[in-house]
Formats: sequence, C-alpha cells, structure tokens
Amino acid sequence: MNEKAVIEKMRKQILFYRIALGLLVLIIALWYVQARIGNNKALVLVNGKPVACVASEKEAQELLRDFKAKAGCDPREIQFKEDVVIARAPRDAKPVSRHRAENAIRSAISLALPKWAIICNGKPVVALPSRTAAGETLELAKARFGRLAKNLCEEPQFKEKVTVDIALVAPSIYKKTPEEAVKYLFDIENDEIRQAESVYSVRQGDTASRIAKLFGLTMRDLWSLNPGVNLNRLQIGDKIKVKSLVCPEPKLTVVVRDQSERLERIPAPVHRVSSARMYLGKSAELSPGRPGLRRVKIATVYENGRKVGIEVLEEEILRQPVPRRIVEGIKPRP
Repeated sequence: MNEKAVIEKMRKQILFYRIALGLLVLIIALWYVQARIGNNKALVLVNGKPVACVASEKEAQELLRDFKAKAGCDPREIQFKEDVVIARAPRDAKPVSRHRAENAIRSAISLALPKWAIICNGKPVVALPSRTAAGETLELAKARFGRLAKNLCEEPQFKEKVTVDIALVAPSIYKKTPEEAVKYLFDIENDEIRQAESVYSVRQGDTASRIAKLFGLTMRDLWSLNPGVNLNRLQIGDKIKVKSLVCPEPKLTVVVRDQSERLERIPAPVHRVSSARMYLGKSAELSPGRPGLRRVKIATVYENGRKVGIEVLEEEILRQPVPRRIVEGIKPRP
C-alpha cells in the first residue's frame, strides 16, 4: 500500500469519528431539550427545605404573589421573613393541588412589612404609615382613658416601656389610620375571647346547676367535661372541670390617676388607768375622748378604664384625737 492510499484511509476514519461524535452530541442535546421541555415542575423552597411541588415555575410565582396580595397591603412592600426560592423539581417529584400548595406555603412562610411600629417592652403591637401617625395613636390612646377621670393627677402614662421605630411587622397589625390603630389596641373582638379549662373546688352550698350558671355553661356541658362524676352528689372539696371565658392580655396599658379628697375620722386612742380602789374586773369611763379628723388626698388608679387600686398622695390633720380614759380595778375581791 502506497503512501497516498494510507492517507486517504486515515481521512475516511477521521471523518467517520467526527460524524459519530456529532451524532452523539446531537443525541445528548435532544435528550436535554426534551428533559427541559417535558419537566417544568417547580419546587418552592423555604430556608432550603422543599415545601410544595407545583406544575410549573409560573404557578409557583403566582402562588407566592397571591399569598402576598391576600395580606391586604401593597405586595411590593411585603417581604418574606424566611429565605424563599423557586427551583426546578426532580423528574420523579409529584405536583400537589393548588389548594394544598397554598396551605403549605401559608404554614411555612411569614410575611413582614417594614413600617413604623409602636413597640411595647420590645414587641411591636401595632404599625402605621409614619412616625407622626404612630405618635397620634399614642395621644389618642391617652385621651381615650384620660377623659374618664374627673380630676387628673398627671398626664396618662403607659404601663409598658413604649417606643416608636421602624420594624418588620406582620401585615395583620398594620393599620392605615390612628383611629384604626386605637380600635385594634383596645377593642376586644369576639374571636379573641377563648374558653379555658380549669378545675373548680366545690364549696358549701354549691350545686351542679349553680356551678354551671356561675361559669356560663349548660348542664350538658358540665356533664361532658366530667364523665364518670356524679354531679347530683357533689361533696365539699370535690374537684370538677369547668370552662371559663379568658380575655387576651392588653396590647397596651394606659394608666390614669384620678385625684380626689375625702375626710376621715381618726379613732380616739384608749388610755387605761389602774385603780386599787376598784375590784378586779370592774371598769369605768373617766372621759369619753373625741375622734380626730383628717383630710386625705388620694389617687384612684385605673388601667385601661378598670380600677386597680388607690394611692394616698397627702394627709392633713384637721383635728387631733382626744384619748378616751378608762379606769380598771385591780383590788382583789374578798
């Protein structure tokens, strides 16, 4: 075989290898394109953990967008507290229904708004559009309960440590106006009142019907709470289960001190004198004495309109008491 024939053979082999390599690359490319086209499923990842698999990336984006929109605020302002990303799902992943995906996202993701918040003891309790609106809310809160006092000792105060600052807050506590914020802070909604189960110790005179009425229960409720207990034969000291209404703790507490005056009698002290002329066990009043009189300035303390105590501010003695003198016999009886 001459040199020319060898070169021609090598050229044919190289061409064959190039065609084979091109076909292999084409097959891989076709497989990749089909895989991409045939698998549009997407995963919603929260802090790196898969939460929901849906049919497409577009559906995942719609779910997150709708979740923000349902918060009732501008979706452009809302942030996720968690790290939320959308990733391509594995081929064997099974998409769930939109309803299940919505529930999974709602339970895994928390929404937050950067707003001006009224912060009580380090916890945001309500948020507003501006610092000015937050300040107006605090003034309205003071006025709401301050006007109930006839004679204020001082400007209404807050029981908690209260500050105003920008904070990431839940959309549920964002209010557009100071009036809405005050209503949210102090008006208790029915769904905030819950029933808590507790144990009641039977006292003298108690009957099952009286206990049920005391806690706002029906007899059927009381029987269902105490299976196996004979409510018709209750004894003093028996423990039975009851349910009572529990109101939530106040979000903000306004303390008001209402000043007033009152006159008080000062009881007359008793001075006892021994007498050897009177028999033991006998006594007599030498002088009746006289009670004193004082003027007391007090402050009645209210928290959110509920009376919680009284503070004495000042005392002035108007009349000193005169002691009552009593003589007591010490002479032994014959």
